[in-house]
Amino acid sequence: MYSWAARSLYWAAQTLRGEPVARILADLEESQHWPPARLASQQWECQLALARHAFETVPFYRERWSAAGLDPGTLRSPEDWARLPPLEKHEVRAQGAELISSRAPAGLRATTSGTSGTPVAVLRSHLSWAHAHANVFRGWHWHGIEVGDPYAYFWGLALDPEGRRQAAARDGFFNRTRLSAFDITPDTARAFHQRLLRWRTRFAFGYPSAVTQFADEIAALGLDGKALGWKAAITTAEVLKPWQRERIERTFGCPAVDSYGSAEIGVAAFACRAGSLHVPVESVVVDRVPLEGGRHEVLLTDLHNYSQPIIRYRIGDLVDEAPLSCPCGRTLPLLGPIQGRAGDHLTLPDGRTINGLLPYYIFRHHAKSEKVREYQFVQFANGRIELRVIAGPGWSDGAHDEIEGEVTKGLGVPVELKLVPRIQRVGRGKHRDFVRAEDLGE
Repeated sequence: MYSWAARSLYWAAQTLRGEPVARILADLEESQHWPPARLASQQWECQLALARHAFETVPFYRERWSAAGLDPGTLRSPEDWARLPPLEKHEVRAQGAELISSRAPAGLRATTSGTSGTPVAVLRSHLSWAHAHANVFRGWHWHGIEVGDPYAYFWGLALDPEGRRQAAARDGFFNRTRLSAFDITPDTARAFHQRLLRWRTRFAFGYPSAVTQFADEIAALGLDGKALGWKAAITTAEVLKPWQRERIERTFGCPAVDSYGSAEIGVAAFACRAGSLHVPVESVVVDRVPLEGGRHEVLLTDLHNYSQPIIRYRIGDLVDEAPLSCPCGRTLPLLGPIQGRAGDHLTLPDGRTINGLLPYYIFRHHAKSEKVREYQFVQFANGRIELRVIAGPGWSDGAHDEIEGEVTKGLGVPVELKLVPRIQRVGRGKHRDFVRAEDLGE
């Protein structure tokens, strides 16, 4: 589909659905250059308005905050806001109906992929959806991409016929061509590369693991990734690791752009051309709770979801310290690099838990040297741990014993390394560093 046709179709559909994306996008294009004090003032007004609405119309918040000696009248500063009890994911899952406002505006449900457990569903108002879309498009504009531009889509794909038909319809509407994250092989990568040469796309969008895997496959086949002519490869839903960024940029000759958010909240940060993650404070609040080692856990608030308010939501993600400024000139505050999920861990046979960040430190030099293309820890019911590795072009005979020894030492328990041709994906196609064997049907 031509870009102009896809763009016209999208704007018409959003108008019919009652989501003022165009208006909000125009506002966001202006506010990204406001003085920081003006941005902070507007955000605080939205926080107070949302808190009043939640307190008045959602008994869950009224009871929770009252028990802590808080109400909207006590919120006089961001320090007071930080005293509001965090909302836990298990509470949204189990008590979601109690979070719906008695004056809930119309909206649509957003459902998480459930890669860290049972999926979570949140009723998001049309205004919330409009802000989420507008923030995506503002981020696209930073990289010369426009609504309706054709793009390559690296995502999961339903296995049932009806799910595939629905996916095909959505792909057509959004002017994208999909490569399933479940099925990236040398044959499918070659076919997709040939398809993209015939049906030109402006950029790539999807899981960083899937985009990296496609890059690795076509590089191994000797195909020219730069010939695709992408302006950017925008990644989301997983941590974009440094070696993935390097491989993507080297293979396709375009920047790898990180975007951060969640199904429950929308966009919480988007990277500019300088690589800084900017927080769209016109739409969300990103609270940072300090932890040991200089990291912070983030709590997210959707400022415009009055249907099922999600306030100071503990999503479980960790970030590093944020830089103070960005050379791009935008005044939106910055978020530090995303490091991973606080709850992603491996339980060892002796009962100890290993934080999900450990593999980053074990594998970063092996990934950089291209000994390892992808890895996954699989834990079996009897406690046995298997490390599955897809070998890269830098793999050597000694790499097996070297890596197995490093991981065994790092975890403090025996780990069996197994070379595999593919890593199995679950849920909607996200890659997980740690997975239980039963989740893979083993």
